[in-house]
Amino acid sequence: MPAPDEEDYGPPPLSVRDSRFSAERTTRPWTWRLGVFLRAMAAVELFKGLGHWAALIAAGGQPDALRGAAAGWVLGDALFAIADPVAAVGLWVGAAWGVAIWLIAAIAQIVASGLGGPTVAGWLTIAVMLVAMSVYIALSIKARHETP
Repeated sequence: MPAPDEEDYGPPPLSVRDSRFSAERTTRPWTWRLGVFLRAMAAVELFKGLGHWAALIAAGGQPDALRGAAAGWVLGDALFAIADPVAAVGLWVGAAWGVAIWLIAAIAQIVASGLGGPTVAGWLTIAVMLVAMSVYIALSIKARHETP
């Protein structure tokens, strides 16, 4: 059995730049824009998830920060603390399951914000989620109609 060449041995080298995006930028601009949007949403979802984790572990320095919280809100924070980072990974790699988890979590976030009563933060959350989902749908439609 011949010895493997050093170049062929092991996994390919990792790169911060994704070659898929550089090739599609000129040939398929809507697909490229969709990929950039998904990556941006991945970063947003990761930071949202970290915020939910911070609330759960009382990272603000308050002892027993969840003591007076309703069980539904603690459960919601736990759900989003798990779903948002998982969706972020799926969005970053461009997987369909990442988009599905993101959309399900976004709809749940809209419902939770709507049930929380009329607050400025709740309405802002609903507006931002609806705009993000609308942008995703518009970019997906444009990217689907591109010729390969």
